[in-house]
This record gives sequence, C-alpha cells and structure tokens, in this order.
Amino acid sequence: MKKNPKIVIFVQARMGNSRLPGKVLKPVLGKPALLHQLNRMKGVKTADQIVVITSNKKKDDAIENFCKKNKLLYFRGSETDLLDRHYQAAKKFKADFVVKVPSDCPFADPVIIDSVINLWLKNQDKFDYVSNYHPPTFPDGLDAEGCTFSVLEQAWREADKPHEREHTFPFIWDNPKRFRIGNVLNPRGDMFLTHRWCLDYEEDLIFIRKIMEHFKNNPNFSTNELLKFLEKNPEIAKINEKYSGVNWYRNVPGQLATVGRHLYKNEKTLKLDNSLKLLRRAKKVIPCATQTLSKGYTQWSVGTVPLFIESAQGCEVYDVDGNSYIDYAMALGPMILGYNDPDVTAAAEKQLRKGTMFTLPSPLETEAAEALIRHVPSAEMVRFGKNGSDATAVSVKLARAFTGKEKVITCGYHGWQDWYIATTERDAGVLPILKKYAYPMTYNDISSLKKIIAENKGEIAALIMEPVYTIEPEKGFLEEVRAITKKENIVLIFDEVYTAFRWSMGGAQEYFKVTPDLTCLGKAMTSGYPLSAVVGRRDIMQHFEEVFFSFTYGGETVSLAALIATIKKMENEKVHQYIWDIGKRLKKGIQESIKKHGMEEYLDIIGYPVKTAFNFKGNKDISPLEMKTFFQQECASRGILFIGYHLPSYAHKKEHIDFTIQIYDEVMGLLKQAIQKGNLKKLLRGKVITQIFKNVGDRSSGLKKND
Repeated sequence: MKKNPKIVIFVQARMGNSRLPGKVLKPVLGKPALLHQLNRMKGVKTADQIVVITSNKKKDDAIENFCKKNKLLYFRGSETDLLDRHYQAAKKFKADFVVKVPSDCPFADPVIIDSVINLWLKNQDKFDYVSNYHPPTFPDGLDAEGCTFSVLEQAWREADKPHEREHTFPFIWDNPKRFRIGNVLNPRGDMFLTHRWCLDYEEDLIFIRKIMEHFKNNPNFSTNELLKFLEKNPEIAKINEKYSGVNWYRNVPGQLATVGRHLYKNEKTLKLDNSLKLLRRAKKVIPCATQTLSKGYTQWSVGTVPLFIESAQGCEVYDVDGNSYIDYAMALGPMILGYNDPDVTAAAEKQLRKGTMFTLPSPLETEAAEALIRHVPSAEMVRFGKNGSDATAVSVKLARAFTGKEKVITCGYHGWQDWYIATTERDAGVLPILKKYAYPMTYNDISSLKKIIAENKGEIAALIMEPVYTIEPEKGFLEEVRAITKKENIVLIFDEVYTAFRWSMGGAQEYFKVTPDLTCLGKAMTSGYPLSAVVGRRDIMQHFEEVFFSFTYGGETVSLAALIATIKKMENEKVHQYIWDIGKRLKKGIQESIKKHGMEEYLDIIGYPVKTAFNFKGNKDISPLEMKTFFQQECASRGILFIGYHLPSYAHKKEHIDFTIQIYDEVMGLLKQAIQKGNLKKLLRGKVITQIFKNVGDRSSGLKKND
C-alpha cells in the first residue's frame, strides 16, 4: 500500500426510493437534506475527496444538477449494481481506499467516519475492510464502511449473487475467512436499537427537521450533543421510533439478514392476531389445520409463537403478522441452501417458462438421475417420486418383489404408509394384519435385529433404516447391520430422506462408508421442491419393470431442474464444509451456555453439527415438553423460531449463529431462574406443545421425528 493512500468517500444517492421518493433532496431549513450531510462531512480529516455517486437513470438527473449547482464531485453508474458503481467510481477517482456512506444520513458525524478510516490506516496489515456496524452499535444513520481498492476489485470480479451486487460489500462480509474484517464499536454501548437518525420515511423527515431547527445555529453539532438533546426531549425521539432498530429490520424482508442480525427487542409478547385468526379459519376447513403434523398448532405454543409463515428469504421467515425470525428447521429439512436460493430459483423459473409437464418424458429425468448417480454410492439406477413416503413405500415393495419374501424390519421414521404406521401408536384405520409383516428394531442394538431375524427365519425381505438419527451410531453398528443383511439375503434400505446431501454429497452412506442395496432420497436434494427418489443396485432396480410405480407428476420438470441446480451449486461451492463449520460454532456456543448456567441436569445439546437437537430432561415437577414450550415462547419474542433442533444451511451466516447463541444464553438464564423458583408453569403464556409420536424416532433422546 502507498505511504499516503488516496482515500475517497462515496456518498451513494438516488431519487427512486420507494418509501420516500426524492428523499435526499427534500428541503430541510430551506436546503436539500443531502447538502446538510455533505456540509457536515467536510469535517472528515482523513479523506481526500467526497464524491456523490448516483445512477444513469433519467430520474437521477436531479442529483447531477444538484452537484453541479453546488460544485460537488459526482459520478453516475449502474442503478442496481452498486458494486459496479463503486468500482467504476473508484477507478475514475484513483482511490486506494474506498469509503461508502449512504446519502440518507443527514447527521453524519465526521469524528465517527474518521474513526472508521483510522482503524484501517493504523492497521493496514490487519484489515482489508472496516466498518462501524458489524455489529452495529452506533445510532442508525451514522454508518460508514470501507475497503482497499484491491479488495473492492476482487469483489467486483467474483461476486455473482444478486445481493452481492446490489449492496456493494456483502461479498466481503460473507467471506470472513478470506477477508480480514475490522469494526469500530461505540464506547457508549449499543444505541442502535433506540436511535434512528436516517431518512427513509415521512416520520424520519419530520424528526430530522425538528433536530435541524434546534441546531440551526450550530450545524456541526456532535453526536453527544444530539444525544443530550434527545434525552431532554424524548417526545421528539418518539416521532420515528416505530422504525428504530429491530422494529424496522423485522418488518423489511431481507434487512435482518443484511444488517440487523445482532439486534432484537426483548418483548414480552408478539403481535400474533393474524396467526390466531387464520388458525380458526383453517380448523373449519382443514383437519388438523395443516397438511404436515410437525408444522401444526399442536407443535407450537398457541398464543406466543407464530402459526403461519407468509414468506421466507435466506434463513429468515416472515409470519402473517409481519414478524421475522431466524429459522433452523428450514421447512423441516429441505432448505440446505436457504429459502429462495437465487441459483435454484433462477433454474426453476427458467424451466417453468418451458413447461412443467409433457406427454413424453423430459430429458431432465435422465440428467437428474445421472446427477444422483455421480454422488450416491449405492446408486446405479434411479426412479423419482414426490414425497419421502413415495420412496420408502416403493423401496419396500421392490425388495419384496426381488426377494420373494414379505416381512420387513423398520428402524426409524419412514412416512405415513400402512405397513410402517402399523408399527406405531398412530395406527387408526390400518389393517391389524399388517402388524404381522413389519417389526421395529432398536437403533444401536444389534441384538434386537438378530432376535427379529431368528424369530422370522427366511421371511425378512428388507430392513429399512435411517442410518443415523440425531445420536451417533455406535462403532461397528452399521457395518454389522450390513454384514448380517448380506448373509441373510435381506435387502438393506437406507432411508436417507433426511440425511442425503446433508451429511455429505453422498449422504450418510458416504460419510460412514457403508453402502446399502437401496436408498431413499428427498428433502435437501432440491432445496425445497417436491421430489424424492429411490436409487440402488441395478439388479434390484430393474424389477421396476414389473413393480408398478407410476403417476402423472413423477416427471414434473421444475423440481427436476431444481435438483440439478442444487447439486451443481453444492458441487461448485464448499457447502458441506460450510454447514459443518457453522454447525460446530452453534453447538459449541450452546454447550458453553449450558455449562455457564449450570443446566447440565436439565438439558443438553446432542447430535452432529449438521443436525443438533436440544434434549430437555425435566424433573419431578416439570416435564420436558413444558421446558421446551417455555424455551419456544421466549425465543420467538426475541426473533428465533425454535423447533428444538437445528439444520444449519448455506444461508446461515456467522452473525445469525452468534445472535442465536446470545438469545439462547439469555433464555437459558430465564429457564434456570424459573426452575429454581418453581414457577415455570405460571410463566407459560400459551398452550403446552404435544408430541406426535410417543414411541418412534430418536428413542435415546426423547425427540420426535419431523416429516
């Protein structure tokens, strides 16, 4: 880096704001709001130039004219690609270090901007990028961030996701292992939640005008002077307080993900009126009020948590009352890349325009099958279904046809079909005779498998099992299962609807190096589109020529396109390494909180980093479900949708994980207090959640399965 690097501040401005059009040129004391900001920024001592950068759109001619009239430097570039606009401006003005300041910050403080720039100037060997809002601790409206030109150029060349181009620096934020990131913290603590000093809404404009009127004889007032004024005049701060901190970020899709991850408002209750109204409507027309029991109201504390989700983006969901939450269930497993992944969505939209169904098969069927065969060790041939239950049901049917035998051993959760549900307590409507054809074994107990085989010698067609629950398989367990089934001519079916493309590209069988005869796939392989598959040995799969498995939507093309796009992205990007890493970070943070609060007697966190789960133990006075209900209600009011387990995705960033650990730590402390005082039941504001299956699932942990 040069001895005296050229530092240029770019103030990005446009007229097309949807919430307050033309906001930057709105009059304040007879002058455009932007001019007040630029005049204050003349006090920045570390910058060589200040440049207004706007778009090439006709509507932004007004900003160019404003700059010419006031003899200000300016640059015009792409309206939507802010990364390109900053890069091209940096080239033109020969910047060595680029600083970005939004144009909606009329109270921009030169002292704070200098502190951000000085952090880099004094630590050029330590930082590539510096800011004052990772996490944000200054009042909203004092933002500043910057990076070296070389790092900006790397981002400009490599960033290919829409949000990485639209917001200038996300490519850098999202690669903390690659770029060295520094942050300036507010010595007075986190004031971001309570102070909003930026211009986005009409209420903001009213607030700003009142401040400027008070300081009209002191236009270069300091942040501390403004804080003192607001402390004496709290009614002025209330003008736009509904948009402050997390109140704003929760209600603008995507904003919690990009800026406000660390923030929450410690609310006693959430506004859930629409959720409750919709539940009443749904109960009238839909049995159970849902299509999937694990999503239903019996699994959520009615009255304290959301019951219906309207939209989602990344790892955040937005309920019908406008609240947003960080989600870890990720639609019960499919969203390994995150909700609405741009690459998968683009592939689906492209195929949607071509057509969803045809009279003859689509070439995508073959391409998608080849993609699965590339990665799943047991896959030599492929047949597609729609739900996980399609795959598990037909795999058993196929095994029976191949072996000529009828009985099946089960181990885990395998869907809603009669032959499996006959082994559970939810067996209403199932023929009793089916109980004679399916036998549940105990996971990690090889003796239970041997006992069933001995009592039904020569009659077992298949063992269908989840190769891993939340708990780990004991050493040698899966290998011995494989050896026994081979010896007894039993088709070994791995139900990897949950684990495929999550534990590794080849699923749990690749991770544990144990290859079954058939495998059932689903969930994560399409990032949320309805598709499942049975894959396996060619000699067994060829029996599909006789085994009837045929339905109209089996070759639906949009889901096949999503599968191909999902696998391609996981092949090209280090998705699995990423989710293992952030999963480890989350699990470690939870373990530390449990130890900190002395809660080992009441709960622990179990499982692999790619799927961890809380194990609530309860005591003689409090049930595990009551503990889980309390945890769920307190997390919801703090911005976490708590289902009891975690499926980290490619969309969960370090900030989401750290925010979650912070919330869990706080709620854990509250739980400990409630247990000590013996008043937990009194603190429950909603209904206690129930359990779908009492005797099925992660038996060692007491956790239900979710499908």
